[in-house]
Amino acid sequence: MERAFIKLSARHRAVLASTPTQFQRYLLYEINWSSATIAILGPRGVGKTTLLAQRLIDLDLPVNKALYIDLGDLIFQDIKLIDFAEYFLEHGGQYLFLDEVHRYTHDTWASEIKSLHDYYRDRLKVVFSGSSILRILDASADLSRRVHFYHLPGLSFREYLVLKTNLSIPVYQLAELLDHPSKIQSDLLDIPGFEPLPVFRQYLERGYYGFVIEDEHGYYDQINQMIQLVLGEDIAYASNSKRADAMKLSRLLQAVASSTPFKPNISKLASRVELGRNTVIEYFEILERARVISQVRAEGKGISVLSKPDKLYMDNSNLIYALAPQKADIGSVRETFFLNQLNNQKARKLAFPPEISLPKNGDFQYLYQGERYIFEIGGPNKTADQIGTNPGFYTVVDAKATAAPHRIPLWLFGLLY
Repeated sequence: MERAFIKLSARHRAVLASTPTQFQRYLLYEINWSSATIAILGPRGVGKTTLLAQRLIDLDLPVNKALYIDLGDLIFQDIKLIDFAEYFLEHGGQYLFLDEVHRYTHDTWASEIKSLHDYYRDRLKVVFSGSSILRILDASADLSRRVHFYHLPGLSFREYLVLKTNLSIPVYQLAELLDHPSKIQSDLLDIPGFEPLPVFRQYLERGYYGFVIEDEHGYYDQINQMIQLVLGEDIAYASNSKRADAMKLSRLLQAVASSTPFKPNISKLASRVELGRNTVIEYFEILERARVISQVRAEGKGISVLSKPDKLYMDNSNLIYALAPQKADIGSVRETFFLNQLNNQKARKLAFPPEISLPKNGDFQYLYQGERYIFEIGGPNKTADQIGTNPGFYTVVDAKATAAPHRIPLWLFGLLY
């Protein structure tokens, strides 16, 4: 065990030495780090490893007290996490940061973390990260009652703005943005040197994933590699569908990416990829949990395990440009961005999360705490003719500024986190 600790310590130092510290994600300040056991879930490429490493840098403790571990490390083919953690604890360990739990060689990561919490929570704080595919609430070890879990999405437009311009841009709540759009845009546009649209165009194409900071020119190559890893490794590691066929998942994804928003004909699609109807629907669910696509259903339609989605979108607009650049229709890009922002609100820790659906008129319906909002998304000349101007009805336009309170600039919805 001592040899394993020496090797893992060296890798810990290497990770921290290569971690950028000049920019930190918002979640770093929202997490209650005093909790005994914390989970940080999110899709590949959004910066979970960087966040863990930045927290360790902030702790500024020696490696025998605070240690970073990648649970996909080959060392864990021969040893169990619980055994190593107990050795670490016996030698003065206080903080254990576990990255990529879904890649742990054994199928017992949940029960082992449960044991660490139950036996040692007064002495050892455990933080672990994993794929958004993981179903923590369904874990057989019942981690949901023990773990404080958080979701890390990709960079918001606000965060990308800060990176690109060094301007200080505040976070706005959705209700605040809907109630006072004119004041908010006026306050922001008064900031010297602030020009949102050129940066917004860049963000829609290449700004969602954290690795844009280090490799903007190879950005799409990295996205394509990331998707292959999600399809070929993460889904097998993290979902209950061990039998998921990576090639057929890839073919389904190609169909969605090349025709966004995609209105699926499940029977034809099942025949095309040689899968059963229910398996196609199950695969869509897996791809959505991996934050590669988004499913939307018509208002009033129940959501069940075998409920067919009415429209499919890519999870974020960058995926359109990376996977099907020839199909990157600006109208679809705008809708995809807007839906992504609503979905990231839905993923926050709420007892009663919002519901997003397709209304009879308009692009998206958003239900939250008894309030109903209808949104129509369009270009700068988009009018309210399709949905009207009743309270709660908004035309979201791709423009720098708007005058009427029922018309809101699209870029403002990128300031929600």
